[in-house]
Amino acid sequence: MKKNVLALSIAAMIGGLGFAGVASAVVIPGGGAANSVDPVVDYADATKNKMALTNATALSVTTGGTGHNLIVPYFTVQDGNMTVIHLTNTDTVNGKAVKVRFRGAANSDDLLDFQVLMSPGDVWTAAVTAAADGTAQLSTADGTCTVPSLKGVTQKFDTRRLPTSVGAAGTREGYVEIFNMADISGKDLYTVGTTTSTKSALYTAIKHVNGVAPCTATVIEPIMLKKDHTEETAVKAGFNTPTTGLMGDWYIINVAKTTTFSGAATAVTAVVSGTDSTAAKGNFVVFPQLADAVGATIDNFTADPLLRTANIGTTKTAAGVASVAPTTVPAIEAAFYDLPDLSTPYVVAGGTATAPITQAEILTGALAVKTITNQYATDAGISAKTDWVFSMPTRRYSVALDYRQTTPSRVYTNGIVGDTDPATAGVQAGAYFHASNTSLDSGKICVTSDKQAFYDREETTKTAGAVFSPGAVDKARFCGETSILSFGTSTSGVLGAALAAQFTETAAYTNGWGVIDVTNGNVGLPILGSAFIKLTNPQASAGVSGNYGITWPHRFTK
Repeated sequence: MKKNVLALSIAAMIGGLGFAGVASAVVIPGGGAANSVDPVVDYADATKNKMALTNATALSVTTGGTGHNLIVPYFTVQDGNMTVIHLTNTDTVNGKAVKVRFRGAANSDDLLDFQVLMSPGDVWTAAVTAAADGTAQLSTADGTCTVPSLKGVTQKFDTRRLPTSVGAAGTREGYVEIFNMADISGKDLYTVGTTTSTKSALYTAIKHVNGVAPCTATVIEPIMLKKDHTEETAVKAGFNTPTTGLMGDWYIINVAKTTTFSGAATAVTAVVSGTDSTAAKGNFVVFPQLADAVGATIDNFTADPLLRTANIGTTKTAAGVASVAPTTVPAIEAAFYDLPDLSTPYVVAGGTATAPITQAEILTGALAVKTITNQYATDAGISAKTDWVFSMPTRRYSVALDYRQTTPSRVYTNGIVGDTDPATAGVQAGAYFHASNTSLDSGKICVTSDKQAFYDREETTKTAGAVFSPGAVDKARFCGETSILSFGTSTSGVLGAALAAQFTETAAYTNGWGVIDVTNGNVGLPILGSAFIKLTNPQASAGVSGNYGITWPHRFTK
């Protein structure tokens, strides 16, 4: 690439970039024929250039494992850990223009984002490790095209959206958002001035040839860095509305401790009429990977309360809870690289300030659960330890922490609600997050569960009394966007978590299972995660590794 745009990522808030004066229509619903999945390109008639019709109306967490968008609930480089991500395009016809964003565990702050341009059937891999100074860093030897180029480049995570007191430590844990912004059509449609059809220049630039992707910068940059795509320019560039087909996997490996944990990314699919459909198409949401300011149109593209200028404040506060006055000046001036995010209109019509709020509401509802159940083990005979990971990837679109204040304060996006009134005085009906169910603790936003129960393996139950450090607390708290609950310890758990860690100094029982109630006024909470169990075989002979890692996904009720 001609310039390292990634080095500029996360920098727009520093210095006076000013608001851009031209609106950028980069959320585009496809306007093609109802029964077609292919784009239409007609160089002689501009009115005929259409992407396939956007028909998705809802979002669903898919059991099949592939989707339009993916969420990796946890990554870490703490305590010698390395996290590796595998991203697969299972679509063998079309390429995918994919956005990847790493967010911090404490308060979902953007740490690193870039684009991956995948050819049909392609796999992209990358590893997150700790640099010498402790900052998380991304490296890959993969030849898949990225914007900007990452092949052979070790890219450190950025700390400029974190409090200065946190610095590199704030980059070492978090979660990952992955979205299919648009398909890159594999059809022969794109020859100008002749009757012969060929594939688009963009497709040819990203398609592997004899195992190597050309990644032609002179083709990719003008298309991917364009701020003002219309449906016509998007189609002529080679784009089509996004379909499903992304699959993600992750593993956390600790070489020194000979332990590995692994799992699949949560797949979210855009659907028609509430059912999984491979033909469902979302809106085109390709934004340029640039640090230029988005400007006054930002409210049309995100529900993030730190980036927005409307529907912001703490109007959902309960009596006696201090609030920050609503503001029309964003806490962070958004750059184009901030988009898309999980709230960018994908299955709803764009162009209004409430569209991202509706999108965030739909996705939060799809992820919301009312109970979380899993196993734990702390058997000293096999040196067993257990961590439960709780990730809330849509919390950022309801509430975020504004570090600009003398005392960091919660800022809310108003209007993201579920189906039922939680019956709490002063709270907007059905809100997932509000001033009554959130609090601040050591610079992190916390949410408290409704209740919990632990069981041993012989049917004995204990509904209270497990100690959640610090002090005797009988309700689990989710402090941080991605929080870790470590069983049977008051210091370090399985994953070495430090940013949002909580400890049960003594587990309810040595081995057993538990259920945490997050009914939250009957709307639930958007939580993903797993149990990570580490144990050691005391009979292993000298020179033979006896350490083992087990990963069990949480079980949920909705």
